[in-house]
Amino acid sequence: MRKLIVGPLKRSTISTVIVIDALDECKDEEPASAILSVLGRFVSEIPKVKFFLTGRPEPRVRRGFGLPLLAEATDVFVLHEVEPSLVNSDIRLFLRHSFLEIADRQGRLDCWPTKEQLNLLCERAAGLFVYAVAMVQFVDHRNNNPKKQLDRLLLLPKSTVYEGKVKYKANTTLDSLYTSILQEAFGDDDPEGDPKVRSVLGAVILAANPLSPSAIGALLGFDTDDVLPFLSSIHSLLTFQQDIDQPVRPFHKSFPDFIVDPARCINQRFHISPPDRHMELLTGCLNLMNRMLGGNMCKLPDAITNSEVPDLRDRAERYIAPALQYACKSWHKHLADERTARTPKITSALHRFLENKFLFWLEVLSVLGAAREAVDALDLVTKWLEASPTLDLANDCFRFVTGFFEVIDESASHIYHSALPVSPQTSMVRKLYGPHAKPLARIVHGLPDSWNPAIMIMEYYCKAVAWSPCGRFIAISDGGSRVEIRDAATLKRLTTLEFPEGQACELAFSPDARLLMGHNVNPAGFISWDLQTGVLVNAIFPDQWDDDTLCSSIIYSTCGTMFGVLIRRLCTFNIRIYDVHSGAHTYTHLIEGIVEGMVVCVIWTHGECLRFATTKPGSITTWEVGFASRNAPTEIESLPLPDNFPHDFYIHSFHPTLSRLAFTYLERIFVWDTRHSKFLLNEYAKDTHRISFSSDGRFFIYEVIGTLAPTIYLWKESSTGYILHRKFNCEVWISRLLISPNGESIFASRYRTIQLWRTMDLTTSFSHKQTYERFVVDFSPDETLAAATRVGGKTITVLDLKSGNPPLIIDAGMEVYGQRVTGDTVVAAYHEKVVTWNLPARDRVLNTKANLNDNISTATPLIICPTMSSRLEFVSISPDLHSIAIVDSLPFSHHRLHLHHVPTRQCLGYVFVDRRGDSCPWFTSDGREVWYTTDRGEANGLAVVEDTESGVIKLEHLGPTQRPSNAPWLSSRGYQIMDDGWILGISGKRLLRLPPRWRSLDTNRTWSGRFLVLLHGALPEAVILELEE
Repeated sequence: MRKLIVGPLKRSTISTVIVIDALDECKDEEPASAILSVLGRFVSEIPKVKFFLTGRPEPRVRRGFGLPLLAEATDVFVLHEVEPSLVNSDIRLFLRHSFLEIADRQGRLDCWPTKEQLNLLCERAAGLFVYAVAMVQFVDHRNNNPKKQLDRLLLLPKSTVYEGKVKYKANTTLDSLYTSILQEAFGDDDPEGDPKVRSVLGAVILAANPLSPSAIGALLGFDTDDVLPFLSSIHSLLTFQQDIDQPVRPFHKSFPDFIVDPARCINQRFHISPPDRHMELLTGCLNLMNRMLGGNMCKLPDAITNSEVPDLRDRAERYIAPALQYACKSWHKHLADERTARTPKITSALHRFLENKFLFWLEVLSVLGAAREAVDALDLVTKWLEASPTLDLANDCFRFVTGFFEVIDESASHIYHSALPVSPQTSMVRKLYGPHAKPLARIVHGLPDSWNPAIMIMEYYCKAVAWSPCGRFIAISDGGSRVEIRDAATLKRLTTLEFPEGQACELAFSPDARLLMGHNVNPAGFISWDLQTGVLVNAIFPDQWDDDTLCSSIIYSTCGTMFGVLIRRLCTFNIRIYDVHSGAHTYTHLIEGIVEGMVVCVIWTHGECLRFATTKPGSITTWEVGFASRNAPTEIESLPLPDNFPHDFYIHSFHPTLSRLAFTYLERIFVWDTRHSKFLLNEYAKDTHRISFSSDGRFFIYEVIGTLAPTIYLWKESSTGYILHRKFNCEVWISRLLISPNGESIFASRYRTIQLWRTMDLTTSFSHKQTYERFVVDFSPDETLAAATRVGGKTITVLDLKSGNPPLIIDAGMEVYGQRVTGDTVVAAYHEKVVTWNLPARDRVLNTKANLNDNISTATPLIICPTMSSRLEFVSISPDLHSIAIVDSLPFSHHRLHLHHVPTRQCLGYVFVDRRGDSCPWFTSDGREVWYTTDRGEANGLAVVEDTESGVIKLEHLGPTQRPSNAPWLSSRGYQIMDDGWILGISGKRLLRLPPRWRSLDTNRTWSGRFLVLLHGALPEAVILELEE
């Protein structure tokens, strides 16, 4: 908008009016009108330009005009409040002018229409301009005599309906007019033609986006020459040109409302049954895609992103027919009607589509910039289908799309370069479409066997998280000044908000998901953002906020203009009310001494009031106070608690709408229905944490911290209470756990990793073993072999890099923390000894097992080992095998790096290092320097220096500026890994887009020639890639 409208108008300094009509008919999914949101951002920059907007007062439009940046600059004029005589006068003027134009074109129509006819037409219009326009278009039919058309019109019965004030009835004037036009167009009953009429009308009325006559014909299997006459005969009800490629729209929304309502459209010849017509359009879309989709339809070059194709839009228009574009983007929207039947015809077409055209469909969506439609489509299909092979295939397709959404969204060609080659070995998509893969990076080792239970895993530090009430967005704070808004289904970053100062530690969406509030610390404050415009609404930093003051809960008012904060200071609570836009602190409601009982640490919105709850022995009480009120909180209702329960049981969660209370007591977890005085759940659950309900209360989730690993329990509502729906072990400590408003997704975070699960993918007995291991990999000098092992494991796998097969698997008989591959040996190190194995001949049988006693060349003991209280992290061996660096960590202390000289068994000393605990130190090629990475990402080193006179070996510290250029995470051949996961070849060619789960800090990667190793702990094993030269 800035480039197209704002910039040119500012430069020209002209004064003008821009008219935007029918704002309510603009399709967008934003909580407030997207057009008004954009205007709100820029209208102040072009004061000489006035915008005239019209539209029905639908909620999105009303909220849009209420945006802070737009409200003060807007004058609202409500047409229904205009004096009726003025409306009738305007309609009379419109009719007189329109009929004069018709008379001039037709000729021989003097004194037409008569004054009486004009009066009757105005009376019939009853203040409805849409009626007047429809009458004029009906009369002005090019194939009929205008006078006869007007006479037919005047034979209709009278009525007095006012749009927006009175609901239409079956025999109103408008309904009669529509019925008359349809009967006039299509004549008497036609058993053969009527079904086609309903099909064409259904396509016009129910299409997700307007279709052209040619597209309607292609979807329904009709000849375009058959479609045009149908549309032409009811031209007065449509916005329609004679061009077969121009979209057809209903002239006014009242016509679709009429024709789909059996109580209004009483002639069954013309009534459109949405389920039937949706099914017909769905079948047409699937059949069209099965016939027309193919690979690389837009003839795109390999290995580039869509944005790098300058004529991408032209290619799409040239090679992808409009009907096919519609089918690809909108077929699932005709499945959204819950009454759409699971007929064999539809399920068979759907199965053929997924089995044969799935990747070609993703290509088209990628080119059209509509990849998100694939997520919605497959999510809907997997819920709609019953257990069957088609459902299994659809689930696998869903995992493919969510797992590789970033690359599908950005590059159609990399669906075959990056997504398909990296998909799991057992994936149905991989098996079906494997021959289409065009990898530019070969996976030598580490390709997953199956999909991870989490639909998305990525490295990101999460300090605070909030799910929007609509379920579409997740807000994540990184613990610093940055908050990211991500798509809740794909975790794609949509926008980034920078807090002015401090750290965001609590987040809350407004009820319509238009605003986001962040509670700031250091300094304490509240930051509010408008998510549609990306504008900072206000930054509020209250006075009298000390270290003992905590923010327990934040809530917006329904209209989004006020917000309340539940404040806890030591053992006392109060509620502060603020104005979002001015930042003014309007009032503080004291709770202590005003209400009885212990406060439940949550507040919620009820209309334009704020509510909270307190508990005391035997009851839980709900209190209410208006956002704009200065009165004390009022008791709303008091509901009973279970008998014989003490006052000090711990309340974890309260679902205010359903009056459900979750609490723990004596190593059990309870859900109490306060309204019906009964338990919905009573289970043993020791050490329960992070409890929450879905918005509708159907799902209930919590985490139990066990001795070995935490377990997540997901319960689902039933007629008898909550029953176990899903249970899975994470084997990692979770710091954040959140269930989506609809209960279909789970968000969890741990340290630098966030995960997203879809609950329907998890079985009741599912055990999710999510380990965070570390690995070491080393290559032979000629890059033909590699040895890989898990840090602390006892097995070393020697890989043939050409085939990816392991010719030797060594049972080391000790924990291995480091290794080195020379020309003929594998050297493994523990803190007590170093063991060397002779490599077998290259023709040795694959998977031969070796143990500690096989082919041992040497077993060298070390003199100094870490203390009993330390934890061994890594052992690194120099290329010349003369030096060994041992890294261990002490409780509540820095890491230590010990350096040993192997030939003399001498410990050269150790230093405390501030380093990352998941990256191994490394030696330079001559073995005389060892380097490690600090928590700040800097590289520091130690040099092994031998005194020439005394022969004493000592250590010398090296700073970041002395780091050698051959760091293992830097490619010596010029390959690059970008921050967004793209691997660029030597010439800059895009070779691979790493999936989010495969990305990590640069120090968790190792390069050796054209081989890249990914070593970070989110992977089940080390991944070795061979890149194209």
